[in-house]
Amino acid sequence: MSYSRSYKERISVPYSGTVSYRYPASEKGGTANVSYRGTTHEDIQVYIDVDTNPFDNSVEHCNTNVNLLTGAVVATEAAQIASINKNSKKVASTIVNGFFGYIRSEISQQISELTQNIDAQLIHLKELSDSCVTKKKQMEGDFNRISSRYIKIFDDLNKELSNRIMELDKPTFVFKKELDNQNIRSVKNDMVNTVLVFGKEGGMLASKLGVTLAKKRALDTLNQAKIFLLQQKYLNYTVQRSMINENVTSKQYSPVCFIESNSERNQISKQVYSSSYITSMKDNAKVNEMIDDFTDSSKSWTIMSAENNETIRKFLNSEINNAYEGADPHTERVKAMINKIANIGTIETINN
Repeated sequence: MSYSRSYKERISVPYSGTVSYRYPASEKGGTANVSYRGTTHEDIQVYIDVDTNPFDNSVEHCNTNVNLLTGAVVATEAAQIASINKNSKKVASTIVNGFFGYIRSEISQQISELTQNIDAQLIHLKELSDSCVTKKKQMEGDFNRISSRYIKIFDDLNKELSNRIMELDKPTFVFKKELDNQNIRSVKNDMVNTVLVFGKEGGMLASKLGVTLAKKRALDTLNQAKIFLLQQKYLNYTVQRSMINENVTSKQYSPVCFIESNSERNQISKQVYSSSYITSMKDNAKVNEMIDDFTDSSKSWTIMSAENNETIRKFLNSEINNAYEGADPHTERVKAMINKIANIGTIETINN
């Protein structure tokens, strides 16, 4: 916007100088110099007219250009934001689709592998099921055949035992039969007065028979005790004769179990198992010495003699029978499996 200004100022200007002058000769003529100085004052007034129209026009034009530039910047920013949003959505969609596609592929592959494994396992289980059914039918047939044979044997033994008891106590059975007949006659007989007499005699006879049976059992018990005492005395006498009244140093043997296993990583593990009452086996040095003794290549292993092998087999059978006393099919299968495992290999001994 154009405007005018007016400025008024008094300016002080100092001045000085020398003036030469001539004077006429009165006596003597000549020239002289006169100095002067002073200050003069001047009032100055300045009028200024400022024309701002070109500047205003240029500012308005610049403002228009700035507004246009601002609009262009805003449009560019909006376009950039839209482009970034579009590209980010596209990249995110690509990443998500790729991730889920990869996961879907992995899951499909694992499902395929698991399906094949399950099919193989189902086929194996089907074969095992058929084998179990076959074994069950075979075991049922064997059980029925063996049970029928043993039932027949027990029936024959019961009949034979019954016959032997009848033969051994035949007088008693005959007496019982006659007594029953007598009871029937006494009850059905018209001689009712003889019932009391018959009852008294029957009671006396029953009491005598009971006393006789008690005496017989007591006598049998005394005879058994006598036989037991005599056998115990004979055993003590035999033990006393067999014992040597001196201290003799001897070796005592106890079984241990040495296991050498090879894992999937080709790592060999060696362990020794023994009973808890062997105190020397709690020492790691003794255990390592025994392992070194077992694995020493300079020592050879030979098959155990038939006599010792038979002794061990008898002891093993006795321990199995004591551990599994039941007669159910499961116990019999366990005993058969233990015997089968025991008969797989041969027993060898180390030679020092």
